Amino acid sequence: MDYFEPKTVSEALSLLDQHGDQAEVIAGGTDVMVDIKYSDEPGCLVNIKRIPDLNAIRESNGGVHIGPLATIHELEESDLVRERLPLLWQAAHQFASLQIRNTATIGGNICRASPSGETLAPLLVLEAQAEVTFSDGARTEPFGAFFQGPGQTSLGSRGLLTGISVPFPAAGSHAVYLKHAVRGPMDIAMVGVAVMATANGDKTALDDVRIGLGAVAPTPVRAPKTEALVSGKALDAALVKEAGASAASESSPITDQRSSGEYRGWIVDALTRRGLEQCWQALTGKEVA
Repeated sequence: MDYFEPKTVSEALSLLDQHGDQAEVIAGGTDVMVDIKYSDEPGCLVNIKRIPDLNAIRESNGGVHIGPLATIHELEESDLVRERLPLLWQAAHQFASLQIRNTATIGGNICRASPSGETLAPLLVLEAQAEVTFSDGARTEPFGAFFQGPGQTSLGSRGLLTGISVPFPAAGSHAVYLKHAVRGPMDIAMVGVAVMATANGDKTALDDVRIGLGAVAPTPVRAPKTEALVSGKALDAALVKEAGASAASESSPITDQRSSGEYRGWIVDALTRRGLEQCWQALTGKEVA
């Protein structure tokens, strides 16, 4: 197996063009090294960790620009992320162990494209954009288009994620990321639910409700029917119950070694209800009647 450490984005893209499907890009390597141990080796490793300026976290154009080489711990330690993107901060805070957070990068978590990736549903809810670069140019696209299946992204085998652009949430919004796993943060999410909302002017109804679901479909997904069901309305117990069932119906969980599909559906229901209740209480100061 060949090993390369490109010093620039263009050098890395040249290596990907040359080696195609045989190349595996690594940064933190927390997933790739496990794959190599338990499955076939790739033809070569392209380690992009030494490319400068790809780990920045900074305010930019009404939002936050995050470099793909920023580690999960750097997100967790960033005052900018904690104060302006609390939903993403919550996901980072629940991401595995401190040792893993110190090594794993947000770009790796994204490009792995596992439906259970901690940062993926929050990025969908935040309506973040992926900055992707190929040898023939660069473009920006929503993460809803970036994720194309388990382990599959719009990068294919010849593109690089070179940035993540996250707009600031609306003033007065509240968001929560809820994860269900056997061993809590140490374990991969069995189900992850991200909920964000604002309140109307007199705090009698929720506006702009966004719900993201992780680990319950081939890609992380939004729940648009459920969002429409609760947006513009005051929450009561009956509506919250209906919303939980609606979110579960918008998921398509599988049965695997960690859980049955049926159980995952129940958890989607429960976490959606909990997320909506928490947003309602934070935004209105009242519990769901």
